[in-house]
Amino acid sequence: MILETIDWNDIWKKDRKNTLLPLSDIDEKNHWDTIAPLFKQWMEVDDYPEKLISRTQLHSDWSVLDIGCGTGTITIEAAKRSKSVTALDISNQMLDILKSDAKNRNISNITCVHSPWQDIRIGTDIMPHDIVITSRSLARIGDLRESLTKINQAAIKYAYVTAWGGSERILNRGLMEALGYTYHNIADYVYVFNILHSMGIRPNVEQINCNSRTTYPTLEDAVQNYASLLHLSSKDLEITRLYLEKTLIKQDNGMYLVPDSKPVWSLIWWKK
Repeated sequence: MILETIDWNDIWKKDRKNTLLPLSDIDEKNHWDTIAPLFKQWMEVDDYPEKLISRTQLHSDWSVLDIGCGTGTITIEAAKRSKSVTALDISNQMLDILKSDAKNRNISNITCVHSPWQDIRIGTDIMPHDIVITSRSLARIGDLRESLTKINQAAIKYAYVTAWGGSERILNRGLMEALGYTYHNIADYVYVFNILHSMGIRPNVEQINCNSRTTYPTLEDAVQNYASLLHLSSKDLEITRLYLEKTLIKQDNGMYLVPDSKPVWSLIWWKK
């Protein structure tokens, strides 16, 4: 079949280069460290974590690995329902927030690991877990096939991956065009599905429609978020500031709301 001759991982790599400006591991870490407090606020008004957890098989005797755990919204909910959780993230600031929240809730079955997923060796750095959750953390992975292979190796019973569902973020398109870049939508779940298929895995796919609310306390917070993400020059910084000032919706409480905050995520999962 022609489909079997397509190298979806190679296409992913090329599409990823078109979609995102490259960040080193240090840049990536610094970006997530910078926005960690904001990220926690976003998760508090995001219905995505609840919708994901409700679709996940968890058991009080099982272990869970949460890859790219962020501030730990999913980690903490998984910890309430399982024997133990290993929370992995590239950002120390994200993990510090997670540790603080877990302590405040008297949750003691979480182990935090500060590392990029790419550097982890299954069986050496992290042992296999009953459940593996990789939530919204694959977009900047260079070698998707390698990461999915490791996820499959790490999962004993079930693996859950969420990837972009294919809808378009209008704000991102407008900003990239204002900066003079050709806009490419985020590489979506089709790559994950097809690479898994080529690995002999027949995953299930569900769409998760969310009512997320991405807000910023100030306009400058929004500008700095994009500055750290896109390596903006001083000229591009001013273009970004003007664009966001025009596009973000100022709320009665003074917060700045991203107008297109209803993303669709795709949950790809399989049983071992």
